[in-house]
Amino acid sequence: MIQQTRGAPQKKYTLNLLNSATDYIDRILSEVSGMKCLILDQETIGIISLIYSQSQILKKDVYLMEKIEADASTKQKLQHMKVIFLIRPTQENQTLLLQEIKDKRFCEYYIFFTNTLSNFYIEQLAEADGSDLIKQLQEIYLDYYIVQPDTFTLNLPSTISLTKSVSQWNSKDEQLFQRVLEGLSAAIYSLRRIPMIRYQGSSEICAKLAQRLSQTMREEYEQSQSQFMLSNCLLLILDRREDPATLLLNQWTYQAMLHELIGIQNNRIDIRQGQKALNQAASINKTDSENEFVISSALDDFFAENEYSNFGELAQNIKDFIDKVTQQKKETVQINSLEDMQKAVDKIPEIRKMSGNLSKHVALSCELSKLVEERQLLKVSKIEQDIVCNEAKSEHQKAVFQMLEDRTIQTYEKLKLVMLYALRYENCDKISRMKDVLRDLGVKNNSLNLINHLLDYSGKARRQGDLFSDKNIFSKAQQKFKSVFKDVPNIYTQHQPYFLTILEQILTNKIKENEFPSTNLNQFRDRPSEIIIFYVGGTSFEEVKEIGLLNKQPNQPNILLGGTYIHNSRTFLAEICQLAYENNIEVVVDKSNPRNDNKFHKF
Repeated sequence: MIQQTRGAPQKKYTLNLLNSATDYIDRILSEVSGMKCLILDQETIGIISLIYSQSQILKKDVYLMEKIEADASTKQKLQHMKVIFLIRPTQENQTLLLQEIKDKRFCEYYIFFTNTLSNFYIEQLAEADGSDLIKQLQEIYLDYYIVQPDTFTLNLPSTISLTKSVSQWNSKDEQLFQRVLEGLSAAIYSLRRIPMIRYQGSSEICAKLAQRLSQTMREEYEQSQSQFMLSNCLLLILDRREDPATLLLNQWTYQAMLHELIGIQNNRIDIRQGQKALNQAASINKTDSENEFVISSALDDFFAENEYSNFGELAQNIKDFIDKVTQQKKETVQINSLEDMQKAVDKIPEIRKMSGNLSKHVALSCELSKLVEERQLLKVSKIEQDIVCNEAKSEHQKAVFQMLEDRTIQTYEKLKLVMLYALRYENCDKISRMKDVLRDLGVKNNSLNLINHLLDYSGKARRQGDLFSDKNIFSKAQQKFKSVFKDVPNIYTQHQPYFLTILEQILTNKIKENEFPSTNLNQFRDRPSEIIIFYVGGTSFEEVKEIGLLNKQPNQPNILLGGTYIHNSRTFLAEICQLAYENNIEVVVDKSNPRNDNKFHKF
């Protein structure tokens, strides 16, 4: 007989997804005693890898790990072993699982789906399990990727088709929307919260997501009230179109730089797939371990302390780290007694770990430094920041034209500058001249059309808010003052993502109901003690940084940031390219090899 249960972890948490997810995996692997096999799917492999290392899994008596999609001919009969399935409830996985049950490869089956199942499928499983092999069937809420305790993503690189009118959606769009709904609801359920929901009123997709989520959560709460709590938690659903500028800027804090210049995927960096400043021969001769790095604040103390450090601070902190490791090594060779010898032996694992981390961060920082110099990013970034932070049309025109004529600047950076200028001064007649200069530099028309596609996606007509603080005299006056959230340390990091303006309105109770309406789920008037921000269309590591810094401040709400994806400028422009497909214009951004200056190609 199938024992079906559902629910969140038994512990109560602050808004820390890593804690809740770790509790899920701990219980799953510990409650099934003895030697066992763990079967995952393509997505849950990525989800689990961000929570548990392979060595941690092996310590839980996991003898074998398999993919459910693997060729049936390669699968062994292990009828003396138990098996745990941790899979998404997709149609494909459900079909494969039914076949697994019929094949009876294992003696006991413990099945965990990362989201809810239909009653019809549960009946199908029961019919297939004629030998009563299924000992447990549980729906858990682990249908999202945890980047760090206050950040999650759904790993959906493109959701731009959802920006069409809902009436124009096809079946693929409906499936994509359902994946967004399932992932966001799972993240909230895993925290055992029933939040108040506000959404961007000008966005049809945000409104639809908010209403469907409200309906789904109300039904879930009515079924399992004991597992959830009503609290002063606010879910804010935003549309990426409200702030495209943040995704086009060069970055100057460690984590954000790594993603923009090299690329972070599931907390891993592969220099070979990024913008290699190292010579090609040196890269080829290196092993995978010398090219691939894990970047995780949970596993790496130095990264946890420096992920939001600006590039100048990082250099000094790495130097201090080198001095610390050098001193530790010296202490291990100063042995005058058996006690000293024992202390030295005890320190060896720690020193090895520190040395490994040091080598990693030295390699990555050197890579970043070479890329900054190679692409003249200090020069470019100064103009970028001034365009998005200050209104000075004539000065910006002059600066952009100077950059366009500068042969040391890559074409990609020039195109981004023109995009930022076009976003700020959308109706300026000089934009056409800027396109002509880019065309003279060899940029193809289909690549130049990206400027128009960006304005179609996120021009003034699409934006509800005052992105550049230039809609009225009061907004312009506010530019003279520093945000309540942070000071401006230097000209390269003065830009602040637009969502901070919305956050400030929420925390000062100045949010406008007509701009950010709420559903009728768990309404309250008090200042929220917890806030979950979710970006349809993806978020960025600059926004992750802002949330991380806010969470370190006293007397601030606990804030969680999520999005359909974590973009850098290249993945964002790859998504903008999808608009070209709507008009039968075949264009692509080569996001896998950002070092190549010829970024835009016809198929």
